[in-house]
Amino acid sequence: MNVNNDNRPFDWKNDIIFRVQQRNKLQCFCYQDLINSHNRLFDQANALKSENIQLEIQLERLRKEGPEGHKSVDGNADVRTATNEQLLVLEQKLLARQEELTEIHKKRGENAQMIVDLKNALSEKDKLITVKDKVLTENITLIASLKAEIQMYETNHQRLQDQYQLLQDEHQALQLTASKLEEKLRKTQDENMELVERLKRYKFKDAEKMNQENENFIRKRNEKMQKELEDAAKDMRGLSPDSFRDCGPISFSPNAIPTKHYLHFDAHDGEVNAVKWSPVDRLFATGGADRKVKLWDISKGSIESKGLLVGSSAGVMSVDFDSTGTSIVAASNDLASRVWTVNDQRLRTEKSLNLCQIFQENFANALMSNNTYCYGLTIRTSD
Repeated sequence: MNVNNDNRPFDWKNDIIFRVQQRNKLQCFCYQDLINSHNRLFDQANALKSENIQLEIQLERLRKEGPEGHKSVDGNADVRTATNEQLLVLEQKLLARQEELTEIHKKRGENAQMIVDLKNALSEKDKLITVKDKVLTENITLIASLKAEIQMYETNHQRLQDQYQLLQDEHQALQLTASKLEEKLRKTQDENMELVERLKRYKFKDAEKMNQENENFIRKRNEKMQKELEDAAKDMRGLSPDSFRDCGPISFSPNAIPTKHYLHFDAHDGEVNAVKWSPVDRLFATGGADRKVKLWDISKGSIESKGLLVGSSAGVMSVDFDSTGTSIVAASNDLASRVWTVNDQRLRTEKSLNLCQIFQENFANALMSNNTYCYGLTIRTSD
């Protein structure tokens, strides 16, 4: 059963009856005058037929009474004349009624033909109405299917709206979560920067402490050497003055710490954490916070880059050459050490270390080095 717009059940039988009644009313209204005229003519014809029959009966009676009256009343001419006149009038009326009846039959024939034509037209209209009813039934079926499809689409639309609202809510929740994570990341970055600054300060203090210890060690060694030289100078009893004629002047350095740098250049994008000379060439390696190990050559009196060793995933804290100068090892903050060959600059070996081993190696190299020093972004070499 179909449902109309106001959600009431649609009775197709009553609708068809109503449409047929409206059709009959509309089509009969055009021929109502003709039908009424035909009915009036039919009534008049019936009335004339009845009157004609009565006149014929009266005429027959008068014909029968005429000879009898003539026999009984021979001398009464007035009565006979009156009877003849009355008979003549009745015959005229009969002729008139017959003419009217003929005219009525003629009109009746015309009306009958018109009715036949109208019946044929009505039959054609009925066929057309049948076709229209069939088309109407198909359209009603199509409308019902379209309404069902519309209902399905409305249901899908409502479901999609609910899903869209759910996605919006999830998006807002994810935005809030992302905001909180960004705030947490910012705080973590700030804490990281603070820790890095603290680490820099600690490393700077450690560097100052190591420099101070190195200065004290060199000063004590120089004092000891000076004392030994003074003792040796005092003990001149077994030597003659002529034995020193061929010797050049003897000079003593009051301090072995360099006071002037020989070359100055920016080695890395971040801090320089390690420097090591090659044992065979005027070549040295640097490691920095940019996770790179770089090779430099100063044989021509200027800095020349000889290679870039990559592979570390954290800042390089220590570098060193082997005894032949063909390989180089570097330890980094990703808890690993790596070995490259100097000639082709290819990574050969990678080994994980713990953090204590890396710092021990880094500090041991710093304590053993007395001709290079670094902190920050700059490398300085001294004579």
